[in-house]
Amino acid sequence: MFIRTTALSQKNRRMNKWFILICFAILSAYPIYSNFYYSNGLLTYERHRAVIEKRSEFYNPWQYRILCPYMIEAGLWVYNHTVDKVFPIEQKFHFNIESTSGTSAETDTFVKLMQTPGAMKYMLLFILFRWAEHMLIFYLAWKLLQYFIQSDWLIFLGINFLALSFGNAVNAADLSFNTYMDIIFYLLTANLFLYKKNALWLIPITILAALNRETGLLIPALYFISKTDCTAICNKPFRLKNIVFPATNTWLYTALLYVIFLSIFIYLRWYFGYRPQQVWKVPAGLPMLKLNLMSAVGVKAWLEMIGTFGVLPLLILYKFKSFPHLLKKWFIFLVPVWFAVHYVSVVAYQTRLFMVPMILIFIPMVLVWIENDIIHKNTAAQQ
Repeated sequence: MFIRTTALSQKNRRMNKWFILICFAILSAYPIYSNFYYSNGLLTYERHRAVIEKRSEFYNPWQYRILCPYMIEAGLWVYNHTVDKVFPIEQKFHFNIESTSGTSAETDTFVKLMQTPGAMKYMLLFILFRWAEHMLIFYLAWKLLQYFIQSDWLIFLGINFLALSFGNAVNAADLSFNTYMDIIFYLLTANLFLYKKNALWLIPITILAALNRETGLLIPALYFISKTDCTAICNKPFRLKNIVFPATNTWLYTALLYVIFLSIFIYLRWYFGYRPQQVWKVPAGLPMLKLNLMSAVGVKAWLEMIGTFGVLPLLILYKFKSFPHLLKKWFIFLVPVWFAVHYVSVVAYQTRLFMVPMILIFIPMVLVWIENDIIHKNTAAQQ
């Protein structure tokens, strides 16, 4: 009987894993659809070609974010020498939509794009690449949440919310591969610390993050702050000297990671040629901060934030003292810096840019609160 029960239990676990995997595959498709239907997904082809040909629309910073474009180019080379040899998709499919009532401008743009030689293969690779990014993010987010949450189904609910947030965070964006790759590197760093993996893995993570996007600059600092004991923050009166900083080797290793990151950061700008950051709407700095806080753009940003995050930030601030120390530490270190930098540098209604704190901090905190509340009520009911 025991053997039979164990066998059934193992079978149920396998079925649960396959069920969750299938759900992840479905959830990974929705944000891609949103990008094409509600935003600028069709512009991805031209913007990608511009990076490869060193003529980016926003040369600084787009031209310097080379990791994803060159990964896609490598994928295209493999595709051309394998699948396309067997099934040449551009010879098999031809787009030409006829309509007696006329077609929309978006439809005409899509048809014209699909008739461009090479574009169909690129769009297929774009969709597969972004889908794979989602799948990897969901897996890494699951591992991160498992460290704090006992219930797999509560974790599953959090991933479901995350997928919907991705789908709502597409305003004024093409497929933005580097943004989601950035999330992957932060999740890898967080999981590396949580599960006590070899810190040497931070070297390739830092190298790839520097090739991907400048926001990876905080990855070494995230590792450093994770190894810092900040329990003194909760003590009154607060004294900086009560914070227990990590050992000297951690300081040196963090410094090495920053040397690696900044070397790549500077080299890319030297190699492609440095140009000042290009202006979108207003210059970065105080004009951008005023735009994001005191204009119709600011109202739009707040509404887009609600559509992406709901009221999770308010819930977190309301119950902040009750969360695990590590999550509070990440919040204090990462959230103010992340929001401040983006509010003075970009138009804030592009809420996909705020998904790193959402995944690393907001969702884990709220799920911890829910699970602890359930445990507390069940314990009280049994007494």
